[in-house]
Amino acid sequence: MSVQFKVVRRAEPGVAGGGQYKYYASIKRDREVNMRRFVNAIWARSTVNVADVYAVIETFLQLIPEFLLEGQAIDLGPLGKFKVNIRSMGHLEPELVSAHSISNAKLLFVPGFELKEKLSTMRFVKASEEAIPEWMSSGTPTAGESETNQAA
Repeated sequence: MSVQFKVVRRAEPGVAGGGQYKYYASIKRDREVNMRRFVNAIWARSTVNVADVYAVIETFLQLIPEFLLEGQAIDLGPLGKFKVNIRSMGHLEPELVSAHSISNAKLLFVPGFELKEKLSTMRFVKASEEAIPEWMSSGTPTAGESETNQAA
């Protein structure tokens, strides 16, 4: 199966009025696997019942934040690794570095080797879509189009 993408129009960052608009490929994200479908897929490929699959996933979801809040990375083998990264202010002297120097913490996911390999074989297909409005293809709005519609 292929990953569908759509065409999106984006303004030039940091330029008043948007600057020159360009068109980019963007993943079409209208399809999502919910928990029930995911659990049923696991159940269909294993010897455990649906309730046990739910129980294991719920426990997994509870443990991930617990380990991360302890500062531990979680290595899930071929899937990849979850870890917390921080951003901090720089100081001239090491003694000045404290918890107050930390400005941001964020969750990182680093895919494992096997997952990276599989992702490298991904095929992309342009999603069928409605015709691009004339004002989007020309870069200038037609009469009646607002600047709000341009930014979309």
